[in-house]
Amino acid sequence: MTAAEKLYQLIQTLPEDQINEVLHFAEFLHRKHLPIPQIQVIPPGTLTGLWGIAKHSGPAPSDQELQTDYTDYLTQKYQ
Repeated sequence: MTAAEKLYQLIQTLPEDQINEVLHFAEFLHRKHLPIPQIQVIPPGTLTGLWGIAKHSGPAPSDQELQTDYTDYLTQKYQ
C-alpha cells in the first residue's frame, strides 16, 4: 500500500474539521515547495532616494498661504 493510499484511508475516518486541518497542512507543504518570486531591487540614484527632499523647514503653510502662493505663481506664469 502506498503512502497516498494509506493517507486516503486514514482521512476517510476523520471528522470534517480534522479533514480540513489535514487539507490546510497539505496546502502549506505544497506552497513551501513552490519557487519564491524574486524581489525587485530598486537601484540607488532613482527618485525613491529623493523621498522627503521637498519638505518645508518649519511649520506647514496654511491653506490661505498656499492659495496666495499658487495665485502668484499663475499670475507670473501667464502674464
